[in-house]
Amino acid sequence: MNRIRTGIAKLDNILRGGFPENTVVLLSGGPGSGKTLFGLNFLINGIDDKTRCCYISFNESKDELLRACSGIESLKSVKKILDKNFVVLSLNLGEEIDVNKFIDIISSYPKLDKLVMDNINKLLMFSEDRKDYRISLYKLVKFLKERVKCTILICETKNDEIDTGNGEGFECDGIIKLLFSEFEERPVRTLEIHKMRYTSFAPKISHEFVINDKELDITETRIL
Repeated sequence: MNRIRTGIAKLDNILRGGFPENTVVLLSGGPGSGKTLFGLNFLINGIDDKTRCCYISFNESKDELLRACSGIESLKSVKKILDKNFVVLSLNLGEEIDVNKFIDIISSYPKLDKLVMDNINKLLMFSEDRKDYRISLYKLVKFLKERVKCTILICETKNDEIDTGNGEGFECDGIIKLLFSEFEERPVRTLEIHKMRYTSFAPKISHEFVINDKELDITETRIL
């Protein structure tokens, strides 16, 4: 099976080469856990002239995302590829954008290799009820599998929850959970793999998720 590299070498090793192709991965976590930087790192690292990537944000402007990249050495190359084979699409949440409109927007672009949507909660907030939300989510995931080689859907969650409770984890092929944990009496960011179809891995093992001015990484040592 073809794999799409995650942008973090140690995570690729755990996942037998990266995310499986033609899948949608849910990246969940609370404020400050590193979701946006993980998504940007996924798109930017390993990109070449033939790779087409897109970051769709309902939260931050293009300038804000570029500012986030400027503080990390491995992400500074974004300026060289911006608006070429890497596109940032900032959508106004003030306009009602449902799944059908979103699909029309993405369909107007060439097929993508990698896509990050930040975040799924806000795209689906205009659903009438939980049933409508789940139907819209299913429709979106199905479309993305056909249109994009690999997609990350960022999901805002509380505490240790893997999704909002509205079925995101069931519909997606993989779940990566970012959270804060206590280790040796200090808070650290951690990364857990809860689900990854077509992949053999040790589930729910916490690894320290490191964000510094050089790169994003995870530790070799498991935090038990």
